[in-house]
Amino acid sequence: MAAILAREPDAGRAAVALIALTNERFAAGDLPGAEAAIAAAVQIVETRLGQEASQVGRPLAVRARLKLEQGDYDGALADIERALALLDKAAAADPVERATLIYDRARAYDFLGRNEEAEAAARASLALRREHLGPVHEKTADSLNLVANALTAQGRHAEADPLYRQVLGMYEVLYGPTDYHVAIVLSNLGNSLRRTGRAHQAAPLYARAVAIAEQANDPVLLAQCLTNQGWFLHVTGDGAGAEPAFRRALELALEIVGPDHPFTGNARANLGYALSDQGRWAEAEAPFREGLAAYEGGVGPDSPDLLETIEGYAAVLDRLGRADEAEALYRRALAIASTRLPPAHADAMDGAWKHAGFLIRRDRPDEALALVRAELGDLLGQDGRGRDWRTRVRGARPLFARQVEAGWVLAAR
Repeated sequence: MAAILAREPDAGRAAVALIALTNERFAAGDLPGAEAAIAAAVQIVETRLGQEASQVGRPLAVRARLKLEQGDYDGALADIERALALLDKAAAADPVERATLIYDRARAYDFLGRNEEAEAAARASLALRREHLGPVHEKTADSLNLVANALTAQGRHAEADPLYRQVLGMYEVLYGPTDYHVAIVLSNLGNSLRRTGRAHQAAPLYARAVAIAEQANDPVLLAQCLTNQGWFLHVTGDGAGAEPAFRRALELALEIVGPDHPFTGNARANLGYALSDQGRWAEAEAPFREGLAAYEGGVGPDSPDLLETIEGYAAVLDRLGRADEAEALYRRALAIASTRLPPAHADAMDGAWKHAGFLIRRDRPDEALALVRAELGDLLGQDGRGRDWRTRVRGARPLFARQVEAGWVLAAR
């Protein structure tokens, strides 16, 4: 079919038809067919109109979205940047089209763990969509949700919370209370509540999100909602409850994207956490090992998204008596946090707490104390006026306790 459409003499019409075929093939689950169709669309426009023609931008944008769905985030970002550059050269650039490309740029940054860049891009798309589509529009709500996601990824939960509530209200008005959009933001709001110490408020949101996903018969949505619910159960100490949610999410991931996708990698690691919670350390090792390999293959070896998986794997190896391997992973996590996260990020402080505990158990309290003091220095050295500093100080209580623990061990020598 792609070869037949490519014979259309008008390049623009051929590209439009091939883009339609791409969407049709993707919806049918035919990824090779979708890739072939969009590749033909790009080639036709480039060959007939030139690589710098503004008309190349549209098939590039579609190809970028296809790459985002397949986990090729760097490839998607390259297509997005080129499409934006071509759009900027157009005599009458469409601001709505530009907003969509910038939104997709934010999604790519988000997947790659480039959280500050994701926030900036999401805010830029939000401003354009508010101006040209209005304050209550589905695409405006999508951009606002992405801003909140970027804030959450940076540990700025107090700022994300009201944005998620705005998005929830908008989605319920726009789509109704049982739409999949509502399920997504319910999970996001639940994550925000959980991370700010309001787990009792978060539990019914996760349950409602899963119920909506079940009713929608959407396996992707269900896998996402089960993952969020399972993680909530894990962090609130219910590993046995988290295990079935994580196992089902992994089964869905394998069906949807296969064994090598980063979503599947994350699903494997999550199962490792549920098994660890129950003291089943030997069973947990393989899910962490296999999950980390798949996850880093998609997001890159130094993505902050890997921190939870690396640290969970390290804890399992430590329990299995493989301390040298565990320490290498803790050091890797520390290197990622120090280079890819802003100072005193919540994930960096959590990692320092875990790493310091490992060092204390290895009878190295001096190293643990130095690590904790460095992380707390980053936090307490800030002026306290920015973002959610007070919330992060409260969240650093385990790290303060670790500092006291290391000090007592040193004093007892």
